[in-house]
Amino acid sequence: MDEIRRDVSWLITLLKSRRGAVVISGGNGTGKTILSLQTVEKIMRDGRFCIYVLTTMSPQSLVETGSSISLDLSEPIESGKMVIVDCYSRFTGATSLAKYVLGPEASLLQLRETILTSAMGSGGYHLVIDDLSTLLAYTASETAFKFYQAIVSDIRRNSASATAILVPDILETKLTNLLYSLSDGVVDMSLEEMGGALRRFIRIRFLRGVHHPTEWFEYVIGPRGIELISE
Repeated sequence: MDEIRRDVSWLITLLKSRRGAVVISGGNGTGKTILSLQTVEKIMRDGRFCIYVLTTMSPQSLVETGSSISLDLSEPIESGKMVIVDCYSRFTGATSLAKYVLGPEASLLQLRETILTSAMGSGGYHLVIDDLSTLLAYTASETAFKFYQAIVSDIRRNSASATAILVPDILETKLTNLLYSLSDGVVDMSLEEMGGALRRFIRIRFLRGVHHPTEWFEYVIGPRGIELISE
């Protein structure tokens, strides 16, 4: 039977409508940033403000990733609908188009304060940390836990939402599970080799207070982002 590609809008709708913090968890190459950008695009279309924290790529690379799935991020960045907090470029010495650029010496407290400053006066904002695991990789577990706990508290207090991208293998399993427990939901993405081909799968591990499917769905990354496949 031929494969049928299905719209992923039902998943995007669940993610964008969920106030609180949701983790998108998976290894490299699974498309976590792409799913995040698809969600951000819908959120901005609803008139909400987005703060995007980058730890593993430059703002220009993020714009190019958006372009690869037909999303133009240049306009919302230039107009201020999307504010970039760049925690990457100073490691490479490159110039940045971000409004806020934090160097290697910046603390987690400074990052939190920058996020809150960015959100000032904007109710119901959406925060993305891309990615949380790299940000916390060289931080003591207790400090990492308290930082994320504070971020989640800020999100809930401001009736906002957040997506935290995480590569679970980077962190200790105990810390990863603690971060999951603080969150309002977790989406798992995996990349498996089957029959000599790489195949991608996605599921909602949990989403508090929302009825949702829990089975794995196969997907591909197409010209407009993630597309689910059904047989």
